Amino acid sequence: MSSEMINDSYYFGFEGEPQITFIYENLNDKYELRLWNGYFETLLNCMFEQFTDRSGILHEYSIYEGWYEESPWEITKIEEAIQLFKSFDATKLTEDKVKISNNIIATLPALASDITIFLEQATINGNRVCIVYE
Repeated sequence: MSSEMINDSYYFGFEGEPQITFIYENLNDKYELRLWNGYFETLLNCMFEQFTDRSGILHEYSIYEGWYEESPWEITKIEEAIQLFKSFDATKLTEDKVKISNNIIATLPALASDITIFLEQATINGNRVCIVYE
């Protein structure tokens, strides 16, 4: 019997708004991390401020492809994505960025950490991870 494990705490209260879902499956279970697209896009925008390497997920986001164009979209470089989200540091954001979306920015460190943990758990057993844009 298979089961679904869904964490939708980053989408709660935003029902009906665009949603990003990280998904991985094994033989018995399906795991999902659902986020409001506004959180995810703000996180990626902030990462542009911190990182000069625009490969992987940042590249797909910058050219508006990847999960926007092909859903589900597989993260082929999971280790790179783990390092990206693990390296996010909200204390390094510019004052202007913080003022623009202060209440969203406060959520981003926990979100980056939860995405990292999700991706790490997926890689433990060699599971593929996809992003679905709805």
